Amino acid sequence: MVVKRRLGVLLAGTVLGTSFLIAAPAFADDAQMQQQINAMQRQLQTMQAQLAQTKKDAAAAQQQASTAQQQASTAQQQASTAQQQVQNIPPNLYNADLPIPTKGPAWFDTVHISLAGTFIAAEGVFRARNEISSGASDPPFGTIPFQNSPLWSENEFRMSAQQSRIAFKATGDIDPAQHLKGYFEMDFLGAAQTANSRESNSYTPRMRQAYFAYDNDNYHFHMSAGQEWSLLTQNRVGMLNGTENTPLTIDAQYVVGFNWSRQPAIRFVEDWNQIAWFGVSVESSQTAFASNGAAVAGTPNTGLTVPPGLSVNATNTCNAAGLLDSITSCSNNIAPDVIEKFALDPGWGHYEALGLQRVFTDQISPAGVLNQWSQKTTFGWGVGGNALMPVWPKFIDLQGSVLYGQGIGRYASSQLADATIGPNGQVLPITAVQFLVGGVAHPFAGNDIYVYYGQEQTQRNAWTVGGVNGGWGNLAFAESGCGNAAAAAGLISPAAFNMATATCTANIQRAQELTVGFWQDVYKGDLGRVRFGVQYEFVQLDLFNGTGSVAGGLHPNNNIVFFSARYYPFN
Repeated sequence: MVVKRRLGVLLAGTVLGTSFLIAAPAFADDAQMQQQINAMQRQLQTMQAQLAQTKKDAAAAQQQASTAQQQASTAQQQASTAQQQVQNIPPNLYNADLPIPTKGPAWFDTVHISLAGTFIAAEGVFRARNEISSGASDPPFGTIPFQNSPLWSENEFRMSAQQSRIAFKATGDIDPAQHLKGYFEMDFLGAAQTANSRESNSYTPRMRQAYFAYDNDNYHFHMSAGQEWSLLTQNRVGMLNGTENTPLTIDAQYVVGFNWSRQPAIRFVEDWNQIAWFGVSVESSQTAFASNGAAVAGTPNTGLTVPPGLSVNATNTCNAAGLLDSITSCSNNIAPDVIEKFALDPGWGHYEALGLQRVFTDQISPAGVLNQWSQKTTFGWGVGGNALMPVWPKFIDLQGSVLYGQGIGRYASSQLADATIGPNGQVLPITAVQFLVGGVAHPFAGNDIYVYYGQEQTQRNAWTVGGVNGGWGNLAFAESGCGNAAAAAGLISPAAFNMATATCTANIQRAQELTVGFWQDVYKGDLGRVRFGVQYEFVQLDLFNGTGSVAGGLHPNNNIVFFSARYYPFN
């Protein structure tokens, strides 16, 4: 408006000036007239220049105002977007199933990362008999002090965080029908030579699982390879990795009669609409000779007595230079264990039938004869089945499992012997049966109550050659010293589970356990889950009768109570 008024004034002045010139009388001098005209023209040019500059300044001001308005609008839009993002924070932000933000390579956008299964544990145990074991786990249940040991009358209390676990899973899709998964899991239940419970309590990380898996939906084909649960382990559904039906016990050794192993394996599975499943697994093999905590050595307790006139090599100290633990033994194996499983998920319950084939070998030579070593091979086998039944859906589940065969000892929690040395020096598999029954109730939200009963039983497989008594469960094995506590003078350290190996050479006929316990969630939300649990177990061993057996037989036992508090930050 200011510009327009100025322009009007200038134009009006020009018209008035022009009219004045026209109306004025003629000047006598034309030169003077021309001078006046030139002066007015210069004045007009000056006013025109001023008008042009004013227009330019007005346009620039208008442009600055428009830019400022646009910037303000953009800032307002950004603020509104940020506020909407804050309002839309998902409630499961801390869930491990959410992708981890990353600036990694492009392929990382298609890989899903999960830490579910990771937890921190604070646990402890009270044992009526001293098993000198972790506060998070019993030793194999075939290891209980005999009455002849000071450990029999000693109580034991320990605490532990060793069962704390780190789990890492990566999944991705090759295409809509093909899927890949990698899984790694570790805890701290290992103990190096530098580990101690006196000060630092620094225990060794231990690999539990490390495998990858491939699934093809079009062909209903599945494959996995690495260290994983044995295919022999019961599943909740199907038979793929991650669906194992492990007991809910705090005790990391689980329960007597539970069939399991975690070992290197290659597994192949085919399913029919995920109702029927068939799988074959090729798994790492080892032969267990030990019994009741005795080291693998040539004593009757281990079943490694050699017939007279023979030299036998059935097991060796593992080689530290070969990256194996030199304080344990490695058996001589030439072939993997092979396991087959058929499973059904008909819509109510889960049912399995399974088979196991094993190969046992040793080297035999006539004693004192040069260059006469020969390899001898025998075979072991097992058949069994599992069932899981939701008798009251979402409230009570019942389960059962059984395995019968020869050479199956190491596939259950007591770790009873697979085999013994036979009368001809060959490895002789021991016939055994293992079973577990149990139930889990869910009476209210966040609560699980469980009860299990299991047995592992072996049969005699004994011989006497040339006055030498060998095999497993021999009636000639001495038992007179098994029930009498040794009381030699001086410090007894360390105390052994069996303090009278010369007069107590009995083998274990049966291990059995009854256990009950519960878990209760005390928090479950965006920050994960906190659980508290208590477990009681009664474990008993029944020994084969031998010479000097006490009336009623020998039945070492233990009463054990575990407690646990766990935080699962990603579950």
